[in-house]
Amino acid sequence: MKAFEAAKGVIAERFPDCDASLLAGSVVRGEATSTSDLDIVIFDSEVTSSFRESFYAGQWPVEVFVHNWSSYRVFFDSDCERGQPSMPRMVAEGHVLKWDNRLEAVKHEAADLLKKGPPPWSEETLLLKRYFLTDALDDFVGCTERGGSSFHCSETSRADE
Repeated sequence: MKAFEAAKGVIAERFPDCDASLLAGSVVRGEATSTSDLDIVIFDSEVTSSFRESFYAGQWPVEVFVHNWSSYRVFFDSDCERGQPSMPRMVAEGHVLKWDNRLEAVKHEAADLLKKGPPPWSEETLLLKRYFLTDALDDFVGCTERGGSSFHCSETSRADE
């Protein structure tokens, strides 16, 4: 069963009274693999707080992100602040499964956030990110065996050099 039809079935079976829904993620971008899931964003006026749920629909692993018409904003803001706008990207790129006129404004909001890009990092954040990157690279350089599914690394530090 194709992704779009499977996602529509999920909405019909599990969320028939939702206001709007979108199919997003790798299947929409044409980047699906044999292990890809269906990422579905759902808007429902009756939901009091956001939630995320994972389950199977037939052969498809499914992940739903359920919001009301204001709760999604918290995720838009936090995703953009950390420089990984997952929810805005899903909404902006998502293919409509179920339409509601309010969805148009939310999709525009998501697209505007993506166009704007992340806020600049503070000097403190830059130093912290550089530290973690350098630390990870040092650990990688210290690896003696890189075969198979695991790495055998010795802890190294600049003081050891």
